[in-house]
Amino acid sequence: MKYFFIIFSALLLIYMLWPGPTKISDLSPLPSSAKSTLSGDTVQIPNVSAYFSNNFRDFVVPFYTKNYQQNFLPFPPLRLNHPPEYSWTVIKKHTETTYLEELVYPLRDSLYVNGYEIFRPDGTPIFYSVPKLEEEGKEWQTKTTLRLYTSNIIVRIIVWAGILISMQKIFQLGKRIAKV
Repeated sequence: MKYFFIIFSALLLIYMLWPGPTKISDLSPLPSSAKSTLSGDTVQIPNVSAYFSNNFRDFVVPFYTKNYQQNFLPFPPLRLNHPPEYSWTVIKKHTETTYLEELVYPLRDSLYVNGYEIFRPDGTPIFYSVPKLEEEGKEWQTKTTLRLYTSNIIVRIIVWAGILISMQKIFQLGKRIAKV
């Protein structure tokens, strides 16, 4: 049992200290897209970036899943689907959205992928009155906004130590209960 605990704690520490993206510019831009220059999509909010494109959710989310995982860990991040209203909290206020997904490595970092699609992939409009998405003099069908949340390395080490101490205390308590 002691060896299992040592191996587990070493693997958990490696996982928590493994380097990953530290800023939004570490991630690749969407292919065939235009970087947004709208207020709030550039430098006003840290680790936020937005792109106008004709890429839909079925392309965008797998693209960023692979991009976020690349040169990182041998397994993909967890993919969580959030209600669109949550984008006002995690991206920025007044973010237009039709979907919001979180790519997360637990106890580490999160990447939120927010998409705003005014058309379905077959070309039919989603909304009754279709707004225009224009950037660089061109009309686009979708806008993707990304926000990266990173964690401090010191905090990760403190959490790692807390997990190990908790596991040890729970194991000791279990042994005492088993003796009774």
